[in-house]
Amino acid sequence: MNQDSLKFSALETAHVVPVLGCKNHIAVARHLHSLGTTHAYRALGGMLSSCLLVNVDCNQNTSSYAHNEVWMHSRSGMETVAGNRSSHIAKNNAWDVVDFFVLLTVYNSSAANTQKLEVRVVINSVGQASPRTVKEFGKFVLSLWGLWNNRALYFKGVEDYLLDSLPGVVCSKRIRCLNYSVDNTDWQHTFNPGQFSASAVSHDLELQMCQIQPRDIDVIQKLNVIDYDPEYLELCCPASACIRRSSDAAPVSWVVCHADYQIGALLTVDQYRSRGLAKYILHSLGDQMIAQFAAKIALLYDDCAINSAFKLQMVTELTNTNTQRLFERFGFKPVDNVSWAECKFDLSKHQRDQSIAYSKL
Repeated sequence: MNQDSLKFSALETAHVVPVLGCKNHIAVARHLHSLGTTHAYRALGGMLSSCLLVNVDCNQNTSSYAHNEVWMHSRSGMETVAGNRSSHIAKNNAWDVVDFFVLLTVYNSSAANTQKLEVRVVINSVGQASPRTVKEFGKFVLSLWGLWNNRALYFKGVEDYLLDSLPGVVCSKRIRCLNYSVDNTDWQHTFNPGQFSASAVSHDLELQMCQIQPRDIDVIQKLNVIDYDPEYLELCCPASACIRRSSDAAPVSWVVCHADYQIGALLTVDQYRSRGLAKYILHSLGDQMIAQFAAKIALLYDDCAINSAFKLQMVTELTNTNTQRLFERFGFKPVDNVSWAECKFDLSKHQRDQSIAYSKL
């Protein structure tokens, strides 16, 4: 994918705008910060994810890991398809004409023997999308399927009402999740920095705290509810916390930060539960994410206000009440229902959905 990858869609609608160049990314980041919704912060985190997850400077080549693109859909369209239309929007702060932003992430998957395309979306409002915006989002997704040769799209943390509105969509795998959020300041005020630390684990000679390593991925894949690709988990290794046995180095409790700065995949193996391990790694990774976010913001955006208002977010399955109670003890509040889904396009279902929609007019 490149800056022309959705040009056919732009030519058709004149509403699809690629966000190109560092200055435009900064402008979008500042707008997402001012928008302040949890989805806006996830998109902001996603714009920094390649820097975070592969632990390299953003100016270096990260093409061997994952490739991110940011697109936005304008409400009124722009005056020309050629040229940098996103520059026009950013320069004039004309955010009121933007319906939604989409973050696309492409990475290689050995399990599927192909590339995978992840889709994250941010509605440019503090509330739900209007019916017109929902319709335009559906058109955008159909364009993606055309680009992607009707292969599966992987929606990560998309609000349920948006996913359910897509015509012709068949979800072969869908995990319904609950998203939690806590402000950076509330997180810092709630906990003593030494309350949950690696030293509290080290007194038990059987256990040690560290990060997830590539050799751990097979175990994590087998035990987690969501079927993550090995390549995706490997990207998450530098942004993770893990407790392992000293005797054989086997992981017994772990948590990762996803590609949008959202903490998830929290799990402790059965024989090590009820020992407070999840508290240690959750607090450790939360502090790590806040510190890394601050460092990246200072490096790329030089805006302390973005860091001070940063929302730490976590996600878990809707049925995982134990993890939900743990999040709530840490001060997290549930904010919305989202889905992680593998979806394909079915033409006959699309035609049926369209017929139903027209019959209701």
